[in-house]
Order: sequence, then structure tokens, then C-alpha cells
Amino acid sequence: MSQDPQFPQMSEALNPTLMGPLLDWLLECASSQSSGNGWQIGEKRYKPGKSLLVGYRWTGQSNNPHTRFATGRLCSPAEVNREFERELAKRPDLAKGALTLLQHPAMLVWAFPYDRKLRHLPTLLDHQAMAIRLQAPDLLGMPVESLQSEVLHYLAERSCMIRYRLHTAAAAQPRLVYAKIYADDAGRETFAVMRQLNGTFSWGAEALAFDAETLTLWQSHLPGQALTWTALQADSDGILADQMGQCVADLQACRIDTARRYTQADVVQGLLATPTLAEQVRPEWAGRIARSVNSLLDQEPRQTPSDLATLHHDLKLNNFLYDGQRLGLIDMDCVCLGDPLLDLASLIANIYLNGIRDAASIESIHPLVNRLVLSYQRHRRQVLNLADLRWQVSAALIHEVVRRSLRQLDETRLKQIKRYLALSDIYAARCGQAIGVDDVLI
Repeated sequence: MSQDPQFPQMSEALNPTLMGPLLDWLLECASSQSSGNGWQIGEKRYKPGKSLLVGYRWTGQSNNPHTRFATGRLCSPAEVNREFERELAKRPDLAKGALTLLQHPAMLVWAFPYDRKLRHLPTLLDHQAMAIRLQAPDLLGMPVESLQSEVLHYLAERSCMIRYRLHTAAAAQPRLVYAKIYADDAGRETFAVMRQLNGTFSWGAEALAFDAETLTLWQSHLPGQALTWTALQADSDGILADQMGQCVADLQACRIDTARRYTQADVVQGLLATPTLAEQVRPEWAGRIARSVNSLLDQEPRQTPSDLATLHHDLKLNNFLYDGQRLGLIDMDCVCLGDPLLDLASLIANIYLNGIRDAASIESIHPLVNRLVLSYQRHRRQVLNLADLRWQVSAALIHEVVRRSLRQLDETRLKQIKRYLALSDIYAARCGQAIGVDDVLI
């Protein structure tokens, strides 16, 4: 990785061996109170020269009933003291130890559940307060005798998903509900979209309420386990691929009213940003990526879809839930309107990403992708322009897979850049191939 003059301490912040003892000291999770593997580096978000956010995750056992997290925001060493004072001035209500200044490496550390932008997160993990709040008519409107909570997914400064197990006098069995807290009012639009989908899309969780006071979206329980590459690979009959195709086709057939859009211009913008980012993160790959991007843009599809479809816009394997019979979709934060090929291409790119990460050969993934596309066409009841879809898959492998790998400083994925780009080139080369009666995507 090239050095970033704004953050000369990057390598230290990304070293769990160095950061572990510091976090132990800050958060008082020394070995006398806990046991396990210690601190690991989690989610990273990097904008060269502008910001680096590092999530740290405690993987051992702890007295804390919630999974331990900490978030480090790197600062310029010359500015770290001023940044600390500015953040404290914004949040005079912070508890002791919620925000700490580290001079070496120069960073601000937020201790979970305190978060720079998710201001109401501590409230959601206060069981006594939530048992009272959930009885309000604008939320669940039912008496809650007790509850337990579990943090399922925490994305610092963006969102946190919590599962609650509610015990009421009216029911013998506890009820499961989910709360997702946001940094801003984005959850309100997601709630509005989900409410529109509740009656027309039977494959997803039901939106229960949006709490404007805490910027929290409440959702019903959707049974099932997150779909994995292992499950797809073991499904020799292709049933899961068929169901994925049907699920996506059914979502896209729904009609919703939303101002959110995802367009070809967004795809092009992502493509153009990728070689620039590579110059700062992996300069040895910047020229190679730029050549692929330029070649793609030379044959960019010119056709605009006449009808916009409902897109999930975050079609990853782990956003599909499987209960043994049916597939459902979760995480509807990015639902918008756009060209249906963009969503399908994104899913295909993610399937390759997961397969490659699990050491599968690219050739072994092709049949699964073809089956998915055939199922999608059958349920959408239309013939796809496969040349345009190939172009979008080629593009998604760059502006989604490669670019996100660079932004997240994901070393495991970055080691596979050569394979991602080679696969992108294979799809790009087939864009101009003549279409036959029995043509398949790849």
C-alpha cells in the first residue's frame, strides 16, 4: 500500500497486535475479566487523504452482554487534539470513557455503544428504557414484561441492527423483533418503501414502525439462515439458483413510489473512480484497471430501459435468507428504481466474489450463474439483452468488487484483484458476440 501523508500512522492503526493492548487498557477488557482471541480488525472505510475509519471487534468472551466493538477515526497528528475538542463540544452528554484521544497512533476511539453519529444507540441497549418505549402506540403498542437484546451487525457511523426477544404476559413464547438505527433520517424512506412492499412482495420482512425520536426502523422476524456460497455449491439440483432468480424477478415486478434512483451514470462514475482510488491504495494495479475501464466505456450500452424496475441495490448472498423451502430478502435500505440489469449484474458479481473467495474455479461458477439468469428470465417473462447484461457484469466486477475491496482495504480480496479483472475482461470480450437461439450468458 502506498503511504498516505495525511495518515502516516495507518499501519499502526491496522495492526491488531499493537492496537489490542491499547484497546484492552481503554475499555477495561483485560484477561482477568474476559477470555478469547482478543481484538481483531473489522470493517474499514478509507478515503485517501480524507478519512480512515477502522472498526475493532472483540472476539473473546466478556462480562459485557453485548458484543464489544470500538471504532477508531484516524486524524492528522497535527490536528488530533483539535478534533478531539470539537467532538467533545458536539456531545457534552457523553459518558466517561465514551470517547478517548490516543496520541500514538493519532486517533479518536469511540467505545461501543457510543458512536460519533448513532447518538441514540445507548438508548436502544438500555433494556429498562426500551421495555417502556416499545409499549407506545406508535411502536408495538403492547406491554413488555422483559426483553433481551443481541447486536447482529454494527457498521460504525452508519447503522446497527439489534434483535430483541420480547416477553409479554399475553404470549407463552417470546416474540422476535428487529431494530435498525441510522445516523440520519434515511430509515424513514426505507420504512415507507418497505410498507409499500409489504402487500406485494412476500419474500421480505415486514416494516412495523419508524421511531423518529431515535431514528430507528422496527421490523418483524423473517425466519431462515443467510445464504452462503457453501450452500449454493452443495445445491447440485440448482434449486437455490432458481429461487434466487424468482425472488429477484418478483421484487423487480413490484411497483413503488420513491425518489431514489440508480442509473447508468452512477455505474460510469463508479468505474471512473476505481483507477483513481487504485493509484492511492494499490498503485501497481492502477494502469491495469484503467485499461479495463477505458475498454468498457468504449462499448458502453446506449439503450435506456423504457420501464424502471424496483431494485434491491444490495444483492449480496448474505442478504438472502433461506428457511429450507423459500428464499427471502432482507436489508432493504438501498431499494430504489432503475434498470433491472444493474441489480442482476450486481448479484452475479457477488456470486463470483464469494466463489473466488472460497477458492472455486471461475469455470465452476459459470453454470450456477447461467441457471440463475435462466430462472430470472422465466419469472420475468421476458428475454434479456445478454450483451448488455455481460457489459454490466463486467462493470460490476470493477466498480463494486474491485473498488469496494480497495476502499475497505480488504487484504483477502485485494489478493484476488487479478482474477476479478480477468473475469471482467472475459465478460467484456463477449459483449459483442452474436446472439443465438440457445445463447447463455457465459
